[in-house]
Amino acid sequence: MQAAEHKIKHYSIVSDIVYFIRHFKKHEPWVLVFSVAEILLRSVIPLLGIWLPKITVDLVVQGATVPRVAAVLGSFTLLMMSVNMISTVSMAGKYHLYNMQRANQIGMLFLKSLRIPYSYTESGEVKQLYWKAYNAFEMGDWSASSRMVTGTVGIIISALSFLLYSTVIGTLSSWLLLCLTGLAFLNYVVNMGRIRYEESLRDETAQVNKRYNCVSNSMGHVKGAKDIRIFAMHHWLIRLRDKVIGDQQEVNRKLYRKRSLYEKIGFLLSFGRDLGAYGFLLYQALEGRVSVSEFVLYFGAITGFSGFVLAIMNSLSELRAAANSADYLRAYMNLPEEDVSKGDRHISELTMPLQIEFVNVSFSYQDAVEDGEEEISEEAAKGKVVFEHLDLTIHAGEKIALVGVNGAGKTTLVKLLCGMYDPDEGKILLNGIDRREFPKKELYQLFSVVFQEPLVLPFTVGENLVMDKADRVEEDRAWEALEKAGLKTVFEEKKIRLDTYMTKRLMNNGIELSGGQQQRFLLARALYKDAPVLVLDEPTAALDPIAEKEVYENYNRYSGGKTAVFISHRLASTRFSDRIVLLEDGKITEMGTHEELLDRNGKYAEMFRVQSNYYEKEA
Repeated sequence: MQAAEHKIKHYSIVSDIVYFIRHFKKHEPWVLVFSVAEILLRSVIPLLGIWLPKITVDLVVQGATVPRVAAVLGSFTLLMMSVNMISTVSMAGKYHLYNMQRANQIGMLFLKSLRIPYSYTESGEVKQLYWKAYNAFEMGDWSASSRMVTGTVGIIISALSFLLYSTVIGTLSSWLLLCLTGLAFLNYVVNMGRIRYEESLRDETAQVNKRYNCVSNSMGHVKGAKDIRIFAMHHWLIRLRDKVIGDQQEVNRKLYRKRSLYEKIGFLLSFGRDLGAYGFLLYQALEGRVSVSEFVLYFGAITGFSGFVLAIMNSLSELRAAANSADYLRAYMNLPEEDVSKGDRHISELTMPLQIEFVNVSFSYQDAVEDGEEEISEEAAKGKVVFEHLDLTIHAGEKIALVGVNGAGKTTLVKLLCGMYDPDEGKILLNGIDRREFPKKELYQLFSVVFQEPLVLPFTVGENLVMDKADRVEEDRAWEALEKAGLKTVFEEKKIRLDTYMTKRLMNNGIELSGGQQQRFLLARALYKDAPVLVLDEPTAALDPIAEKEVYENYNRYSGGKTAVFISHRLASTRFSDRIVLLEDGKITEMGTHEELLDRNGKYAEMFRVQSNYYEKEA
């Protein structure tokens, strides 16, 4: 299965709100409880705020006694304080819970990445989508989920307050309410125009900011200090910096000019609206149609009315920004998942060691770039044919070595073998049975693979060894694997235990293994798993030839009774193999033992002589 082109679907704000409501309802329903409480209470608080002055004025005008004034105002103040306190508690509880959920959402994103087909994980487009989705939840209070919650709560509170204030203004004049609402809608249209213009510049702004950050990071990167000095790059970098700053300023000027225009229009609308409303209210007061306390009430309502329109605009802008980020999450979470249980056969039917056959296998990359081997751009990788009608039999218990230059297809062949990719044509047979008939979750149990990039996690030695939780580590078996790999004595001398942490990413006292020790540790991991097929995908490329030879000798020593596939650039390390397969441009051009291929005096012999010449010169 190849990674298909994936287009980002843009969802409506309402759709995103519903999506996150469902998420919180399932994973943290108290976010919704606190949000509802906050909405109800904070919608009432402004209304209480404009009624308090009216009540105070009424008490004064009526000549109420001091005890009555104190009782009424004290009760009202107590009510406002209680509502404020409960609202604050709801806000704090909601804030803590929805921020905690961001870690859960990132975890869901990571788990999703493990369930999609492997071809998607190597797609440049899907990789970019993953990091966009990840970054959408790694921005603290500006994260998509956080802004979606605050924006939704904010816009509902402002809308409810707007409606409540409307009922107050409506008692003064329905025509005034209609005019204020119409002008508020015009203000909304103006603000939406500003938001749409800002969104139209989003890609351009992101591009210039990206270039600026790239240049800025290059200039401040310690690792680049030597090259910048040696090649006198500082003048060029400064000119480049000035250019990207100029581009950035030009985009900002465009944004500022248009934003300033919209803000002026909005200000004139707001000013005209408020001036007209206050003038009408003053006229009503002078005509004696409203009392002093009613004047105070209506004045507060008109003033707050404008504030709620602005708050709705701000919340809507926040929701739009959150929705754009949420699109990346939803697009990634909607990727198809791989059914690793699909298959009617079981690996328990297979006799060991395995015979593996590639029968008329053709394969091409549609979108994915193969890391570390196919050193080409993603655009070039689309449609790249790797194998055409490949036939290869690896006999039961045989050790074969795959050799060839970069891009020959060695790593691709391993990924096909392990089931990470399926061939476009042909079959891969295990003891004569099509590999696709076995569920992938069982198929993966057949292989102990050491890839080019060593995976050492910031967990304990035992967890890294078995790639599982600490309570599932079989201690005797773990130490036996470490002993076979030549690490037990080293670990004992340095007092390294199975519960010792590796790397210093989490623990300051974590251990760091040397290159050779790391390769031996990977050997121990493969030995612990004890799978019937051992695959080594050039794990020793960073080692010197002598260290590599020692590592391969250990692999060879403990691969007895297993079918084994070794990949190496250094041909001297493949001499112990039963058979050597030379790949060129996805085709098998030579095959045989080391001695047979030297006698044939072909491409393999030429490559071997070139490498041997370098080693002799070094010696």
